[in-house]
Amino acid sequence: MSIFIDTSAIFALVDSDDEFNERAGKIFKNILESDEKLITSNYIILETVFLLQKSFGLLAVNDFKKKILPLISIIWINEKIHNNCLNNMIFAQKRKISLTDYCSFYIIDDYNIDKVFTFDSHFKEKGYNLLEQ
Repeated sequence: MSIFIDTSAIFALVDSDDEFNERAGKIFKNILESDEKLITSNYIILETVFLLQKSFGLLAVNDFKKKILPLISIIWINEKIHNNCLNNMIFAQKRKISLTDYCSFYIIDDYNIDKVFTFDSHFKEKGYNLLEQ
């Protein structure tokens, strides 16, 4: 089985002051002890690196790169997927849901991923099975 990991979960793991830090740590530990595979997109990586750099600096980015990133398989958003998701975003007219989220929805659906590790309510609104602790 596969689990899609979102920026909110990664950030909660790294930021000890995040309201979801403790929950994220428990969920992450359970995933590592299971045979489930963590999957994300290059857009999530980009978003995460931006937030880590902005909030904590390059040492945090380097820690993420060395300690967490090797545990995650990355699916690369190509031009076709990007354009499809951009069109979906414009068509949906939901201003608060980002292009990164639409690309995440695409990957979850296209790869039949059955669980999502996130603290972003947009995934619940879409009806995905969120990991809870």
